[in-house]
Amino acid sequence: MILRITVWLILGFLVAPIAIIVLFSFHATPALSFPFQGFSLRWYAELLGNAALGAAVVKSLVIATATAMTCLVLGGAAALAWLRVGGRTRLALEVLWLTPIALPGLFVGVSLLVLFAQAGLQLSTFTIVIGHVVIALPVLILTMRARLSLFDPSLEEAARDLGANQFQVFRRVTIPLIMPTLVAAAILAFAVSFDEFIVTVFVAGTETTLPMYVWSMMRRTVTPLINAVSTLALVFSIAVLFAAWAIGHLKRKTAIAARTQQ
Repeated sequence: MILRITVWLILGFLVAPIAIIVLFSFHATPALSFPFQGFSLRWYAELLGNAALGAAVVKSLVIATATAMTCLVLGGAAALAWLRVGGRTRLALEVLWLTPIALPGLFVGVSLLVLFAQAGLQLSTFTIVIGHVVIALPVLILTMRARLSLFDPSLEEAARDLGANQFQVFRRVTIPLIMPTLVAAAILAFAVSFDEFIVTVFVAGTETTLPMYVWSMMRRTVTPLINAVSTLALVFSIAVLFAAWAIGHLKRKTAIAARTQQ
């Protein structure tokens, strides 16, 4: 009983700030204080006419899409390499993958800024994508590794025994088997990129993403308009993560159905 109460108290502690943000996004007045003075959609209506916010959202979507596509290619290749190696090589790859997400975001951001300065790269959308790939790629690979550990190499061997060459095996066997996992992991990378702030601050230059725009609004004043932006970003992120979960769930159901038919 005590353990159950403790769990619910912890969950309440974690959810309460989010619930307050969502609640005050519908506040009728600019005051962010209790008692609550009525519901209104005025803050969401203001968002529709905010051109700067729209530009920041589009920029975040473009960057997140580019990050997801890049991680899809690089992460797929890395995961396939992980499947085919063993021993110390596999351990070295796992340590290498974990490093970017084990380090503080501040350290990663400063390191990337110094790297771009030494390489003579001007801070732009391109450098933001590189920074987000560094952060999102390990998440994608670790997500894929959990699923690809169940990959059956004998299916590839059976295809080769039937006369398929290496490219045919990859196109007709390997890719169809891992594609749902790849897509789900890429969607997760998209969500990580869309919400990334710390690394973006260091590598953005004059570009503005949605998290940076929200931060700039908070530095001026705190109004329910910020809560409305945060609520919409939260809903979008949850929808993206749900899509990733749904794809993985569908993959598992398809695999179970196939085994049942066999």
